[in-house]
Amino acid sequence: MIYLSGYSAPGVIATARETDDGLAVQSTVECAGNPTYLAPSPDGRFLYALHELDEGRLSAYAIAADGTLTPLGDVPSGGGSPCHLSVHNGHVLTAHWGTGELTVHPVAGDGTLGAPSHVLDTGKASAHWIHPDPTGEWVLAVHLGLGTVTTYAFADGRLAEHHVATQPYGAGPRHLAFHPDDDRVYVVNELHSTLTAATFAGGVVTLGDTVSTLPAGVAMANHPSAVRVTPDGRFVLVANRFHDSIAVFTTDLELLATYPCGDFPRDLVLTTDGRRVYVANERGGEVVAFSFDDGVPTPFGRPLPMTGPSCVLPL
Repeated sequence: MIYLSGYSAPGVIATARETDDGLAVQSTVECAGNPTYLAPSPDGRFLYALHELDEGRLSAYAIAADGTLTPLGDVPSGGGSPCHLSVHNGHVLTAHWGTGELTVHPVAGDGTLGAPSHVLDTGKASAHWIHPDPTGEWVLAVHLGLGTVTTYAFADGRLAEHHVATQPYGAGPRHLAFHPDDDRVYVVNELHSTLTAATFAGGVVTLGDTVSTLPAGVAMANHPSAVRVTPDGRFVLVANRFHDSIAVFTTDLELLATYPCGDFPRDLVLTTDGRRVYVANERGGEVVAFSFDDGVPTPFGRPLPMTGPSCVLPL
């Protein structure tokens, strides 16, 4: 199944299935406005959505065997304009773009959300991403406003700062992706339109080389959004907004090529087998499918129309 969400009022989360012609919507569920990011529980039984509103909210859903969603209620997110969430050790972790908090909400056995066990005030707006590392030992948060990638220890529903890595002033780190096989990580920088290679070991992010997400000789305003590493660990993909392309890199930061993908790609994901790429074109109002073979995304099928798509989640 593929779950889709975006900027809409009232909000809509769609359950879609893959076909030979792209994506086909199977069912939808209405919810609070602007469900702009989704995250599953590790066991696949529940789905969580944030609602990018001035007074942010989180909503929970049970996932049926056929992929349809049953609402389980919603709660305040603990900050303004949340933009990213993940699920870790029985808690939902949320980063707030509007007001900068990182929040922790416990999850009950039936999938419902409780009141926050921790609201961490980072002191500045534009917290942008929060996610556990692959081992589950640490939680990493990327903060565009502070220009930092911070590692937190996590225990008893609370975050405790462990290490801070700082990007050059104005870079605007936005999202991070882990390599599937080793200690490499990749940070996409929205304001400088760059990609940084780093390592993550012992709870410490060590920043390395940085390259442009645009081809040589191209000078334009560009705000990259999502960064993904392919499941086979061979390529890094970045969605370029304004240049409106998928940039394909080797894991050594060689830009192989860029490929047109539609208007303002807010999210980009690979299926678990790495054979398909889906792009959510927020301003284009469509989700576009690509086959992916040996580093080359090739459009196929028909785009799926959708209002303001911002998140594509394969399960």
